Amino acid sequence: MEALQDVPIHQYIGIQNLRRCVRAQSNKLQAGRSNQQFLVFQGVTKDHLSKIDHERASIGKHTRMTHDTDADLLIIKLMPSAEHEIAHISLATRFVFATLRMGLPEDYLCPLGGTTFHGRMSSKEADSAYKPVSRVRKTDWPTIVFESGLSESLTRLRHDAKWWLTNSGGDVKIVVIISITPAEKRLRVEKWCFHPATGHRPLTRTNPNPNPLVPTRMQEITITQNPAAQPSTAAQPSTIAQPSTIAQPSTIAQLSTIAQPSGTIQLGPAPSYAITGAPLILEFQDVLLRAPVPPEGDVIFTTADLSRWADAFWRYVT
Repeated sequence: MEALQDVPIHQYIGIQNLRRCVRAQSNKLQAGRSNQQFLVFQGVTKDHLSKIDHERASIGKHTRMTHDTDADLLIIKLMPSAEHEIAHISLATRFVFATLRMGLPEDYLCPLGGTTFHGRMSSKEADSAYKPVSRVRKTDWPTIVFESGLSESLTRLRHDAKWWLTNSGGDVKIVVIISITPAEKRLRVEKWCFHPATGHRPLTRTNPNPNPLVPTRMQEITITQNPAAQPSTAAQPSTIAQPSTIAQPSTIAQLSTIAQPSGTIQLGPAPSYAITGAPLILEFQDVLLRAPVPPEGDVIFTTADLSRWADAFWRYVT
């Protein structure tokens, strides 16, 4: 129940009641009457979960489920509207396109979607996930996972990031979480990986590794649309995302560095964005499990790339 202290707990009494609860809360989310994306049901055994899976289509494809087999708890994440799905899909798609521009074959990364993965005492479905072609078994974990949600669920998203890293035993290398704040048109992106624990721990028999690997937030990026953006030809501060035509090293995968034609017709002033913490770096070796061979390289989302992604996202959902 970590990070879900404010979520009411329902007693599981059957699929029909569960379906009704999912539908009611999804309607509240879509109507803007609630920001609560999670439902929790207690008393859900493995047998119950199997029956729920068989009825998944009638419950809703917009759901993601986490099951705690030790506590018989089912946590349902609701993603009923465009903004819930587009955030992770659009960033994950841009990541895949970047690898294709390096010359990787189309089937080099396998999309896993909402596949269920089983940890030590629980199971979970990702929003978006990918594994390299070298992981051939059906049960192989993804190397990179994308999760998204409203800003109110940020604590839970961080818990999910830790779940992927810990329960996969390190097989999941990168978790990207995206937190959405519609009222402020802000996107918050965090990258989580395993990293040695900070602070020196004494070496003992029970603690042979003084600096064990722990889930760690490696990057934190905020992308906020500036209010009432006005067209301007003046130079912008470096914290404001502007198109870039600076040549990048060939080993770095850039999403777009081509200057736009000067005659492009604008329907109105394009929004500008205040961005902190850029660039977002997704390491090639962690995702593909091998060293890059030029022109392959880390996927780097520059300030301009993140601005374009955010602008497209808000145009899609507003």
